[in-house]
Amino acid sequence: MRSTKWIGRRVLKTGLSVFVTAFICKLMDLPIVFAIITAIVTTEPTAADSLKKGVIRLPAAALGALFAVLLEFLIGQSALTYSLVAMLTIVACARLKLDTGTLVATLTAVAMIPGTTDNMLHDFIFRLSGTSIGIIVSTCVNYVVLPPKFGPIVVQQIETLYSEAANKLMSLLYNETEEHPFITYRPLSQQIEKIYQLTQFQSDEWKYRHFEENEFRSFQYLLKKLHFIEQINLRIGNLTYLRIKRSYFSDFEWDLLKKAISTLADIYKDPLHQIKDCHQEWMKIIKENLHYMEYDDTDLLFVQKVFYELYIIQQLTIELADVTEREKRFSLSEQSYPSYVFPTEVQYD
Repeated sequence: MRSTKWIGRRVLKTGLSVFVTAFICKLMDLPIVFAIITAIVTTEPTAADSLKKGVIRLPAAALGALFAVLLEFLIGQSALTYSLVAMLTIVACARLKLDTGTLVATLTAVAMIPGTTDNMLHDFIFRLSGTSIGIIVSTCVNYVVLPPKFGPIVVQQIETLYSEAANKLMSLLYNETEEHPFITYRPLSQQIEKIYQLTQFQSDEWKYRHFEENEFRSFQYLLKKLHFIEQINLRIGNLTYLRIKRSYFSDFEWDLLKKAISTLADIYKDPLHQIKDCHQEWMKIIKENLHYMEYDDTDLLFVQKVFYELYIIQQLTIELADVTEREKRFSLSEQSYPSYVFPTEVQYD
């Protein structure tokens, strides 16, 4: 049973950023609310994002503060003031290519209007200082405290993808409903995109941090596994669109199909993706049958399409098993290889 972490790294870092920001603002007698709001919304998934976006958010916040002070001085505090300040800040950030800082700049601008005084320069410096502290603190905390580790998350989610692919394969044998195939095919594709994003987060993080060579190698392996499941998912999508029905197959063909799909599902649920001899034998028969089918029979043509897709999936699975075996053996010879990539209790025969 999977456990759920209620408080993750990002939550802890957000809380710490808020605490440090509030503490500093209290000592310096600066407005706490603006700084805290900024600290919350500027806590990013990675330190790399915090550093890159922090450089943009500081000038964007200064721009928003400037609009707030000027418009409040010119037309006073009114509904029109709030509207114009928000609009001008958004447009200016877009024109100056400060899009990443638009949210922080707009919040800073509209939040400072109610507390403005007759001293524009004082208001500008006073309010902007609090916002700047929030940005700087959240960036520093995100970089120094609890560096993000995407490796274990990526491993877990990739294994989940393979398990779901196995379930999708099995469902092809027993699902003859009229549900549109796009509905069942799309979720796996969306999950794959999210995992690619996590791998990109890790790549960005390594631009600012030292990393072990074997850690980098393990991510290359995980990217290969992700590529394989992406290709396998495409083929499962093709099979889904074909709408497999028992009536299209002879008893021999249906039995062969069930055995092949069942063993493929077992391979995907195995973290090491080991291929059994019986599966190889069944796929060999399927390959042989591809050459003997006639094209003038609709049912036979359909069966050939199904067997062809399974054959392509089989080729991808052989490559997956080979890559996984080589990486597993390499990991056993390297003490510095990340332990989260392969379950320690699983061994090759």
